[in-house]
Amino acid sequence: MEVLLSFGILITTGTVMFRFMHPNKAASAPWTNDYGTELSKITLLTMPTLKDTIIEHTDATGSHWEIRCEIVGNTAPANDGEFCAKATAIRNNIDTTRAVHLCRFGEAP
Repeated sequence: MEVLLSFGILITTGTVMFRFMHPNKAASAPWTNDYGTELSKITLLTMPTLKDTIIEHTDATGSHWEIRCEIVGNTAPANDGEFCAKATAIRNNIDTTRAVHLCRFGEAP
């Protein structure tokens, strides 16, 4: 009985350690999406003026990120002076996350 119990404990521990040592892509996808979205938000909120630009960033794991910011819609000031920009974070030139939009009023790009 003790031998069966020790095998059960070893198998359970081995399974947990294997999952920890070799995570699959599905486990890291939410972190990548959240990190990319946060980079886009921070970029748009800290830009003094909305303009077309590309900002490069390297995270702690060594992945290269590009945050592409661009003016959305009409660049001429409307009656209310609204200007909108979009930021998209791209990781290692393949993975993209959702675009984040920001509109400011009374501000020229």
